[in-house]
Amino acid sequence: MSKDRIRLMPKEKRIDLFQSKYEYYRRFISGLITVSTISYFAFFFTDCGIFGRFASETVLARSILVVPYILFEIMNRKVKDYRIMVIAMYLMIHMIIWGTDWATYLLPDRQHAISGMIIMNLIFVGAGFAAPFHYSLIAHALLIVDILIANLFIHYDNLPMMLLFNVPCVIAICVMHYLMQEIFLEQYVTKCKLKDMAVLDQLTGVGNRNKFKEIVDPDTGEFLLRENEKASILLMDIDYFKNVNDKFGHEKGDIVLERMGRILQESVRSTDYVIRWGGEEFLIVMPGCEIEHAARVAELIRKKIEDSDCDACHVTISVGISSYRGGDCHIAIREADEALYQAKKNGRNQVVVHPFA
Repeated sequence: MSKDRIRLMPKEKRIDLFQSKYEYYRRFISGLITVSTISYFAFFFTDCGIFGRFASETVLARSILVVPYILFEIMNRKVKDYRIMVIAMYLMIHMIIWGTDWATYLLPDRQHAISGMIIMNLIFVGAGFAAPFHYSLIAHALLIVDILIANLFIHYDNLPMMLLFNVPCVIAICVMHYLMQEIFLEQYVTKCKLKDMAVLDQLTGVGNRNKFKEIVDPDTGEFLLRENEKASILLMDIDYFKNVNDKFGHEKGDIVLERMGRILQESVRSTDYVIRWGGEEFLIVMPGCEIEHAARVAELIRKKIEDSDCDACHVTISVGISSYRGGDCHIAIREADEALYQAKKNGRNQVVVHPFA
């Protein structure tokens, strides 16, 4: 079931799932809130029809949502986080309900209250497209709480009938939202697989050149890191890898590369980028990492590779390290390449930091 699959996801993956869902329906939700608010204002003319005159009593109740709506639209343009905007969306919907309750309290005839609830349930149907199911469940269930609280003041003509109508609607819509989330989950999983195929090296499981392009500004060559964030660059190469292919065959060479990719991923942080740079050459970008720590990580990786038998095929690596402090990242990569060349010149199976003596 999607609930179990989502619950078992890493936290970062769950957040990405729900953020993706919200962004996919973001424009729809903006339109939904706008149309719902305009309709709420337009019901003032219904009030006038009920009173048989200009309904001065409900002017304030019908116009008070202007400010919340403007604030919502400002947030919608500036805030991207679904955890904030979904709550803001549901708060706006409940404010429409509260305003409707206020106007209903002032009306001489309240027999149309159930008709109003039909409209509110339809709004909840639309809102659920962009919301995580647990947000939708809580927000929609609070509709029943709104009815019970409003009844303390409005004294509906037929509260049991109001509940008998709305409770099944809430249950049915929540079930529908759950199924909608399950369908979106399948779409999300498929999208992630396609994305992985595009940015991951199929043999080693690390990033490929497309992944590198994702983290670099194509115009300036700058890494797309947090503002003023430094990084360390590790460029490594398997020593005498051609001899592995010539002596043991390309199948054994593939095993070496696969083992290399696995060791690299196990040795760095989840925030680091491991990229297959060439045939047997790998690049690691370590955001926010000082070069001294990067050198220790590189030495740890070098030792792991040296101690790994790779099914009786022993290999070593040479590593060059440089520091990125802004600007074109290709300069830092070139410096790491110079350090890598120096490591090979010094006899291989070692780590060299740029600048070197």
